[in-house]
Amino acid sequence: MKVSTLHERAAGQPVPFAELLRRHRDRSGLTQQQLADFATLSVRAIRDLESGRVRRPRRDSVGLLADALRLGEAERRQLHAAGGSPVDPRAPLAELPEPPAPPGALVGREAELQVLLDQVTVHGHRLVTVVGISGIGKTHLVLEAARVLRARGWRVGWHAPGGDPCRCGATRATRETRETRATPAVGSGFGGMAATGADVTDDLARAIGDRHELLVIDGDDPPGIGGVDVAELLRRCPGLRVVVTGLAPRHLPDERVLPLTATAVPAEAPDVDLDLDHARLSEVPSVALFLSHIRRSRPGFRLRDDNAQAVLRLCRWLDGVPRALEYAAGWCLVYPPELLLARAGRDSSLLSPPTGCTCHNLLRSLARSVDGLAERHRHVLAEVAHRPHWTLADLALLVPDPAAALHALLVQGLVRPVGAHRPEWFTVLQLVRLLHQSERTVAGPLTAAGRAA
Repeated sequence: MKVSTLHERAAGQPVPFAELLRRHRDRSGLTQQQLADFATLSVRAIRDLESGRVRRPRRDSVGLLADALRLGEAERRQLHAAGGSPVDPRAPLAELPEPPAPPGALVGREAELQVLLDQVTVHGHRLVTVVGISGIGKTHLVLEAARVLRARGWRVGWHAPGGDPCRCGATRATRETRETRATPAVGSGFGGMAATGADVTDDLARAIGDRHELLVIDGDDPPGIGGVDVAELLRRCPGLRVVVTGLAPRHLPDERVLPLTATAVPAEAPDVDLDLDHARLSEVPSVALFLSHIRRSRPGFRLRDDNAQAVLRLCRWLDGVPRALEYAAGWCLVYPPELLLARAGRDSSLLSPPTGCTCHNLLRSLARSVDGLAERHRHVLAEVAHRPHWTLADLALLVPDPAAALHALLVQGLVRPVGAHRPEWFTVLQLVRLLHQSERTVAGPLTAAGRAA
């Protein structure tokens, strides 16, 4: 019997599934129980497969085993073929695109970038979620982190869920990735309109294999058709780490949340030297970002005595939100900063880009974050929206769990501390105030469906 088997192997006959599975398990150093645990199969099933009692295992069981063993594409195909469920050789190999290049220099985010890198590399956390409102710079931050890690030799994959061509808050790099760089995976394909969350997760797990150490998922806000089941993805890819951007935490076990707040604005306390020193003023992150954007259309723009106060107040009024600063700088081709500041709050078109799709209006994007809050937290936000500042004690009059409410609003970036000079005081973002003003000016409250229209 042994002689016959050896002869068949020499003649090019395939290795039986049972023997092939044992070889891969031995090479991985796993026991039958460990393999069963990783593959979410019973240990009895593993024994039956390795003994040859089951000659034609189910395709999905073979896929789970291949994931647990972290097989490469060629080994995966071989295991499927040995089990009687060969992968179509004409089907393209599942691939993930590389992260696109960051859209310019990262201004005022050095501390956040270092925290994100440390979470992944030093502390080894497998899931880090970067949270904040649309336009706060989440995509830019994770793209810069991906660039740094790739330069260090990390293998980084990129996934930007599609399905909404006018998704607010997407950077140009993200949109180009969705349109031109994403390679369809075997099966349902990435970003397919009809793909379910299970389809997308399965495609990603097969595409990752042992070729990626980090996956960046940009703009995936569960629940939703085509959303990634991150917990399942991490279970099937034990060596993978994931960074996700979203409007809110995913509340998964071992998730680490990095709230991304607005860039620093000029101090609100009177500071004559700062107001008059144009060099110092231009080093404040929000001002530096505003100037970098305005010089794209007005290369010769400089801070002067007649415009410095307007720039300072614009940056404060826009709370240092990067996308708001970008849009305002774009409109400075039409309105100088002094006139733009005078129109602020009266012309909602200034909260959209001067060119491009009007669905990128910042208030429309912000409404998604507000809609995602628990009802009691939306009530708190509405009550404090028009107060210049307030404390945690003030919230105790509005909700039974004021600390939890404040924490939720801070994490999602809808409120911020007033400043270091008043650490106990908080305020609502100016954009949130504008959103509530716009709701009062229409007939009836805005519904979630109306905001998305």
